[in-house]
Amino acid sequence: MATPPLYDGSMATCKAFINACRLYISAKPHKFTILQVKIMWVLGFMQTGMAQLFWDQFMGYMNSPAFRTQYLESNKLDPIKLLYADIYKAFGNPNKQVTAIQEITTIKQGMKTGKEHIQSFFFFFLNSKCYLLGYGKMVGIHEFKRSLNSPLLDKIMVVPDLPTTLEKWYNLAVHLDRQWRQAIAEKKSWDQTQPLNRTNNPDNQFETPLSWLTRDPNAMDVDCNRSQCQCYNCGQVGHFACNCTQPCCQQTRLVEVWNSSTEAKQEELRRMMGAGNVDAAPEESTTHQASTSMPNTQHFWFHQ
Repeated sequence: MATPPLYDGSMATCKAFINACRLYISAKPHKFTILQVKIMWVLGFMQTGMAQLFWDQFMGYMNSPAFRTQYLESNKLDPIKLLYADIYKAFGNPNKQVTAIQEITTIKQGMKTGKEHIQSFFFFFLNSKCYLLGYGKMVGIHEFKRSLNSPLLDKIMVVPDLPTTLEKWYNLAVHLDRQWRQAIAEKKSWDQTQPLNRTNNPDNQFETPLSWLTRDPNAMDVDCNRSQCQCYNCGQVGHFACNCTQPCCQQTRLVEVWNSSTEAKQEELRRMMGAGNVDAAPEESTTHQASTSMPNTQHFWFHQ
């Protein structure tokens, strides 16, 4: 049998601690032959929190004549009950009914299941003694409805014939709460298995061949594939000859480009200048360039 847990002076666990001590001592009477052993054993679990103050005071009280008169010379069959009474008087609930009424009017289901919540509610409802009153049944149903979570209460309220007793409300709440939690668990399992089914489907393993070719080209890809503009006047990139700031180099540069270009380039020059006398222009320009310092530009149109 397990020993009682350490007691810190909490009012909520006071009664449970006393019952655990009483049960352990009753189950093993051969270990507790005298009263002093029982008292020291119980006080050994009261060394944390507010219970430690009780332990300090009672240890001093055991050396007084009053302890001998009250405990050792008592006419009770089991004087250890006097210690239980002192512990409950110091830490227990002085008014169970008021506390139970307060609990029953503030309790909420929260994360508890329907069955767990009903057990807590039923405990406080019995201690509140509301069931002894004439309107206790209606009060119990009203407070039980208030304590339920909104999704569960909404499911109950759509039932055609609502229960008229608190016991039937308990049964209906447990039934619908179990259904709702089962549906949530099944939905989670479906969500976890659905992506695996899509992955294992052979129809979805390969894309349509060359599907990427049908997509629209990216704007940056288009810019990268486009050649840079080059000026036929000064030979620099980034502008055309019509926007060139060095017009004095037009004829000289054009002749150089013409002489060093391939037939395809010459055809492009001819098309861009739109001139009909382009074929004779370079030779004439070259001859004229040697005899004069001013270029003859009458046969060329330097606009793109």
